[in-house]
Amino acid sequence: DEKTKERIKKKLNGWKTPQIKSCFEPIAMAQKPTQGTYLQNILKYKVGLFNIDVKIGNNMFPSNILTIDKIDELLDRYFLIAKPTKQEKGKFNDHQTVKPLKLCEHIIKLATYSKNAVILDPFIGSGTTAIAAKNLGKNYIGFDINSEYVKTARQRVSNSKPQLIIV
Repeated sequence: DEKTKERIKKKLNGWKTPQIKSCFEPIAMAQKPTQGTYLQNILKYKVGLFNIDVKIGNNMFPSNILTIDKIDELLDRYFLIAKPTKQEKGKFNDHQTVKPLKLCEHIIKLATYSKNAVILDPFIGSGTTAIAAKNLGKNYIGFDINSEYVKTARQRVSNSKPQLIIV
């Protein structure tokens, strides 16, 4: 009955299913081994080096650590990337770990030299990497074992518009 439900709800207030907020989520970036030196590889295949002119925060040299949660004023100036907004996610998107578009764009700018680069995301999730690639004029391939995520990613990509990029 309704009174019993309310009593149980009150008694278990604050108790949820076993879900803990991740405080650390690694992003792996990979490439084939170089053929020769990194310089030879980028000249021949247009891959292999990072663009250290791609800055984050307060003109910060590219770092292997970024955060979407505020830490303190000093660290935030150098490592903070804003969380994705509800508008960025899309109303239909119920993926639990939507990445910030600015984060994916940052990584693509950092690692892609060629205008025709292909961005591969084997865990497409909600499609943020594909949207970032599209915004930056890059090609992308994405797949996921979860068919609902693939549907979400397809919808987000089709709803996205290339943004004006000012260099």
